[in-house]
Amino acid sequence: MNYHHKPKLTSTEISFLWTTFIQDSLAICILEYFKATRMDEDLDPSIDYGLHASNSHLNHIKTIFNNEEIPIPIGFKVEQDFFTNGSRLFPDVYMFRFLEHMARGGLTNYAMARSTTYRKDVRQFAQSCLDHSSNLYDLVIETAQNKGILVRSPSIAYPVRVEYVQKAKFFSDGFLDEDRPLLGVEISHLGTNIEASYVVATTLLGYAQVASDKKLSQLFVRGYEIAKKHSEIFSSILRKENVHAPADWDSSITNATKPGLSDRLMVNNIASMISIGMSNYGTAVGATLRKDLLIHYARLSAELGQYAEDLAELMIRNRWMEKPPQVINREELINKD
Repeated sequence: MNYHHKPKLTSTEISFLWTTFIQDSLAICILEYFKATRMDEDLDPSIDYGLHASNSHLNHIKTIFNNEEIPIPIGFKVEQDFFTNGSRLFPDVYMFRFLEHMARGGLTNYAMARSTTYRKDVRQFAQSCLDHSSNLYDLVIETAQNKGILVRSPSIAYPVRVEYVQKAKFFSDGFLDEDRPLLGVEISHLGTNIEASYVVATTLLGYAQVASDKKLSQLFVRGYEIAKKHSEIFSSILRKENVHAPADWDSSITNATKPGLSDRLMVNNIASMISIGMSNYGTAVGATLRKDLLIHYARLSAELGQYAEDLAELMIRNRWMEKPPQVINREELINKD
């Protein structure tokens, strides 16, 4: 006898689908803005693929939520959050880097969803999202490489021999000290976090220039200064080791003041990027063995956390934050008037 049991969605699956809907609806508006303001036609295949993937994700999630009788999130809408008369703000090279950053974030988040979801249709959807991010990442990287604008991770000399650790006090006898040469994995995380900080910094500076809300603009400027400080701290560590650090491109932002995106979308975009940054720092901590780096990551993570809290407070005051799914507040129901 065949049994066809279709379980209810778990909390992880609901959260994954809800968050994906919010982020993809936001991505569509940004991609439409890029498409309207880009000058380099070589960006079009990556932008178009991103739009195709994001729209297919929204349709898939709507189908699942409708079948489960779960309300469709509001998210972001092109007709409300993308302004067709907005000015060109960012250079094309930034758009390439933003798309790379977006694809990398998708690879991380969808890989996690792929390994933590259980229902077959959701697992298959998570896999398709992961495939889309992988394809977008390849497309952006290959295009940037062909154009000679790809920023690679810092390099180190190839190992010349295989060795075992000789000292019994491997971790206690200097291995954790900042005088110990950086490991390749530590350099990798420093380079990635420098690149991500530059993307965030450039985004914040551009958004600060066009935001219509003065307080939001000031908050973006503060975030820009934080991101620049973080990138400089990481870069100084690499320079001390005579390792090349990536360069920024803030000076390429235009003098536009007419926004192409709504304030609500811009602040949600920054909040998402800060969340990715905090996740990156946490991943780096797990792969780092030098005390000075661990202290830096802990301190800078706390600073990002405080900034994220300030962003959230402003979003709540302006009713710009959509409430994520959560458990039922039993105490509130019991004590209702």
